[in-house]
This record gives sequence, C-alpha cells and structure tokens, in this order.
Amino acid sequence: MTEQARKQFIVMISDYKDDQALERRMIARPKHMAMAEKAHETGYILCGGALFDSHENRKMVGSMMICQAHSKEELEQKIASDPYVLGKVWEKWTITPYRNAIGLDKELEGVPVVI
Repeated sequence: MTEQARKQFIVMISDYKDDQALERRMIARPKHMAMAEKAHETGYILCGGALFDSHENRKMVGSMMICQAHSKEELEQKIASDPYVLGKVWEKWTITPYRNAIGLDKELEGVPVVI
C-alpha cells in the first residue's frame, strides 16, 4: 500500500509575552531542537526558525515552520506535544494550508505532495 501524500502547511506561532518567556524558551530549547531535527529528517518539518521583533533587536517573539502532514489535525497533535508548548513557550499558533512553489528542492525531492 502506498503512503498517502502529505499536505503542506505554514505554522505561525506566538510566544508568551511575560518576563520569564525567554528563560523558559532557553530551558526547553535542547529538547525542542532534538525533536525538530528528528522531524526534519522524516520530512515533517521542511524548515523553521525563530521570529524576531526586528533584525536589530533580535528579541524572539515566536516561531515559523513549513510542515507536511496528512491533516491539520495530525499537525495540531504534533505541535501540542512539542517541548515549547509543554514548557509554556508557545502560547498560540495558526496553521494555514500551503503549497511550495520554489526552493526547498532537497527537502521535497521524491516526496508525493497534494497539489
């Protein structure tokens, strides 16, 4: 049986804004990064990174990921188990259907994707 093609999504995530948010991020970061690296290897996360208030200040205010999953519900479950959610770093997120048109050639090579 062939694996069902995964759909692509952009995930925009906002951090908590309290004074301890950055400290919690740094505490949860090793577990988050280990999970993210594994998810990248499996093709679940195509790319991702921190969002800043500005390039000059570089204060982290959230995260962004381009992900692949079979459904929005599957993606919601994966996000909910992320160390940044469990560690009260990520407060809320939006998941938007997406279809990559340019770039990410290596990450998408040979991967069936719903168009």
